[in-house]
Amino acid sequence: MRARQSGQLRTLVPRSEIELSWKRSRLCGVAPEFDGFDDLPAVEFDPRGHLLDAASPVLDQMSNALAGTAYSLLLADRDCRLIYRWFDNPRVESTLDTLGIRGGVSMAEEAVGTNALGTALETRQGIVVNGAEHYVERFKNFTCYGHPIWHPVTKRLEGVLDITSAGSRADPLLAPFLTRAANDIEQRLLDKAKASERVLLTAFQAVSRQRRAIAAIGDDMVLTNRAALDLLGPPDYAVLRMLAEDASSRPRTLDIAVSSGARMRVGLARVPGAGTGTLFHLDPIDERPAVSGAAPRIPVAHPAVRADLVLVTGDRGTGRSTEARRLARADEVEFHNCAEIAYTGTQPWVRRLLSRLDSPGGTVCVENVNLLPDPIADILAEALDSRDRPRLILTSLPPDTLTGGPATLAAMCPDRVELKPLRNRTADLTTITARMVRELDPAADIRLLPTVLELLGAQPWPGNLHELRAVLAHVLQHRRRGDVTVNDLPERYRVASRARRLSARERAERDVIVEALRRHNGNKLRAASELGISRTTLYARLRALRIIER
Repeated sequence: MRARQSGQLRTLVPRSEIELSWKRSRLCGVAPEFDGFDDLPAVEFDPRGHLLDAASPVLDQMSNALAGTAYSLLLADRDCRLIYRWFDNPRVESTLDTLGIRGGVSMAEEAVGTNALGTALETRQGIVVNGAEHYVERFKNFTCYGHPIWHPVTKRLEGVLDITSAGSRADPLLAPFLTRAANDIEQRLLDKAKASERVLLTAFQAVSRQRRAIAAIGDDMVLTNRAALDLLGPPDYAVLRMLAEDASSRPRTLDIAVSSGARMRVGLARVPGAGTGTLFHLDPIDERPAVSGAAPRIPVAHPAVRADLVLVTGDRGTGRSTEARRLARADEVEFHNCAEIAYTGTQPWVRRLLSRLDSPGGTVCVENVNLLPDPIADILAEALDSRDRPRLILTSLPPDTLTGGPATLAAMCPDRVELKPLRNRTADLTTITARMVRELDPAADIRLLPTVLELLGAQPWPGNLHELRAVLAHVLQHRRRGDVTVNDLPERYRVASRARRLSARERAERDVIVEALRRHNGNKLRAASELGISRTTLYARLRALRIIER
């Protein structure tokens, strides 16, 4: 910090990097007097992960060099979770233990404010944080040096290396020492990437002569046999890469839509020793391509219902109306939106709907039945018993959010179609974007580059398809021909959201928390009680998992 003299008044003015970090910390809800370290959740991590595996020899050399200096070493992964700690001074270790700074804990700014690990992650550059520059009071007794670690092949941020000392005085010699160590770790990541590529190549060669279409995706390698080359277009490789990042060690099978419009049954399995390297087996599915990306219907047994009632559920913006039109097939669909009651009045809206239900034939879609007052829902439920009425499709938010009359209506539907949020539809992203571009501008002739598709696939999409449509409309305002690059996207979409980089376990945790908040109408105290955690822990997980309340 710089000292500024004004008469007898002497104030400390933070550096611009620290000042911006303090602002981010405030916006994330972290208080300078934060004392909830005991509630910081520790996420399990793999001690054999590629970053720690590459860094271990370098960390051993550093600890030998720092022996007797009272310095400490910390290493965090790309999500700023601690995966390594070393202490020369047992008192420093005891202090951090008291603060709850242990393996698996997030040191991101949104969790604990300004610190060398979290701030280096945000600024993407090396930084020193002197004692008083820490945002949280209990960190002001430490001086920390942080330096990001980049993967030389993928150019992705892999983690942050930190040296911490007790006290507020900085040592200028530690910055170059830390930079050299980070460079050594990056070199080892490069060496291991080359070894992983050799393993992946060997695995691909062992199966590539099969008649089936085979592809292999690594950090910086894409391999296909001739059969796969005929099936896949450039955008499809971006989808396969995203699936590879999410793949586990256990083989699995899923259906995806490729850029040609055909659907493929894809078997994927990680290759041991090849990092994120994944083998894909692709088999064409002989059926009409599914445009809406809907999940299969889920039959629901109900003894007193008819089979011409369908419930389409999903979050706002997931395409419920589009799915209703698809289900109607050749029928003309007449829509009655329950939201219209607010400005047309209850009686005119009900009278118009009942009049249509008295006329058999065709298809009627009643949208947003979750908004119906109980008395109106009861009237509609009675009308459903009529034998001479049109086919009826109801759309709603997910059934577990419904109560009273709307819940009764949902239970009367023997067929259900559950639409997934856009963030969980990576495999269909290519066909979804292509369809939207045609709808927005049939004359446009653009191609989304694989890097653009990967960025779009990494977004949380709280607005689902509506949000994606707005992004593509922005793109078409600037480009109607040729390749769409990252710079054609709105600025906020040019960086991948960390929420998409969550592990499978974290995504599952995120979904559980979101559902608990939904069931309790956003009441955090009740949601935390149901989840068996404290409210402080819930707030920390909301920040760490990038859960945005609507």
